[in-house]
Amino acid sequence: MNDSPVTPEIDTRPELHLAVVRETVPFDRIPELYDRAFPALFAAIAAAGSSPAAAPMGIMHGSPTADGLDLSVAVPISQPFPSAEGDGGADGAATAGVRVTAETLPASRTATYLLRGDFSGLSAAYERLYAWVSEQGEQPTDIAWEQYLTEPEPGGDPAHNETLIGVQLAGD
Repeated sequence: MNDSPVTPEIDTRPELHLAVVRETVPFDRIPELYDRAFPALFAAIAAAGSSPAAAPMGIMHGSPTADGLDLSVAVPISQPFPSAEGDGGADGAATAGVRVTAETLPASRTATYLLRGDFSGLSAAYERLYAWVSEQGEQPTDIAWEQYLTEPEPGGDPAHNETLIGVQLAGD
């Protein structure tokens, strides 16, 4: 593992189709949402005859409110997740009472930063990324995300986790 400091960067990301479980959740219940969402997501993706196209993600919509964070627990897939007939929207599948729907992360210029280590470093990593975005004279949109490049293992060393965080940028 390379422990050298990582510098944020800006790149252009393509549109990304997602299967998601989206809820507004209090911060102290975020792990519970992930624990409920991932089994339902992988089951619904398999039932739709699809498979993951990239590492799982968490997508934050807007700023936190008194009710918590508007969060999509997401798995990228190669095609849009199927919509239910007749309702005009993505109804996806319900597994164990968890509703899986479609979402698309639009193509965008995105500032990214690679966090190596425990998830407890996410807050500081986001602060660093947002400060860097401001220093570059860029304007963030209301979409930020994290992509879990390594899967934490029970009893594993959290220092080996790699999480790519991204902030979509305004403008072309």
